[in-house]
Amino acid sequence: MNPFKLKILLRGGLFLLRAYCWTRQKKNKERMVAAMLLVPAIVLLMPTYTFTLTLLQSFLFQAMLVYGIFSILWIVKHHYRLASVNFGIYLLLLIKINGPIDMGYSLSAGSEELKVMQFNVHASNNTYEETIDRVIQLNPDFISFQEVGPVWAEKLEEGLKTAFPYYTVMTHPSVSQGIAVFSKYPLIDTEHLIWHETANITGKIQVGEELVNFLALHTMSPTTRNRWNYRNAHMHAAKQFINEKEGEFLVLGDFNTVPWDKRLISFKSGTDLKDSRKKLTPTYPTWNPFVAQIPIDYIFYSKGIGCDSLNAVTITSDHKAIMGTFQIAG
Repeated sequence: MNPFKLKILLRGGLFLLRAYCWTRQKKNKERMVAAMLLVPAIVLLMPTYTFTLTLLQSFLFQAMLVYGIFSILWIVKHHYRLASVNFGIYLLLLIKINGPIDMGYSLSAGSEELKVMQFNVHASNNTYEETIDRVIQLNPDFISFQEVGPVWAEKLEEGLKTAFPYYTVMTHPSVSQGIAVFSKYPLIDTEHLIWHETANITGKIQVGEELVNFLALHTMSPTTRNRWNYRNAHMHAAKQFINEKEGEFLVLGDFNTVPWDKRLISFKSGTDLKDSRKKLTPTYPTWNPFVAQIPIDYIFYSKGIGCDSLNAVTITSDHKAIMGTFQIAG
């Protein structure tokens, strides 16, 4: 054999032997596993600039739980390097999830109280009577519904018009895009708007002597890149609309995104609105256990409104309803 080729072969074999021996050492095994755990963590912690990243990062809460469980597992097995890496990732994910959750605006003494509900009924859900009975039992003052097709529109009007005499329904060629609002308080200057092929209802709620602007919407679910772009454009249009109005605002609906999405963060900062949730409060999908759900339904409010509480309520849909109690400043 050529001496040069033999030399290269021996050096290659020696390198492979050293690499094998290196991987057999306990501390080096831990380093390799730690490196493998860092790769998905970097992806999860990056800003949500792209369609793919946005979809992946919808499940940050679940990823955080996995890293937390592995931290405990490595401690039990006395792999402390791995435990420290996992716990560090867990903390970073925890910060990213909780960072966008607002302290909220509060009022020491609002002149009026308003109970507000947001609920996506799910277009193919046919438990009409059960849904209506449950809504009446929960007794909100103002409700926004999404995915209101023609049948749902008829059933909601028939079942709720006595308890909620002020209402407006906006149907849409796509049954999953129809929306409706029902109120115990008078609705003034209501309008039906189409932004980026999606339905929106706006107007004012007269609460005592106060008029509160509202915007009810349902963005497209971002299942494709085009729908993702439509959803983002819809939120931008809503932001511009809100900034052109004067007075207090309630904005509610199914936004089809999570609180840590940079586009929702931009929507809140650009309108100076606060999210009602004080904790994660996941809403979708109800057929998953709690730890596999994500928060995509919202009630946002402006500075002259205070939020006392917000809770998720299971009714009949693949979404949970959320219901909050608000104080109107006057």
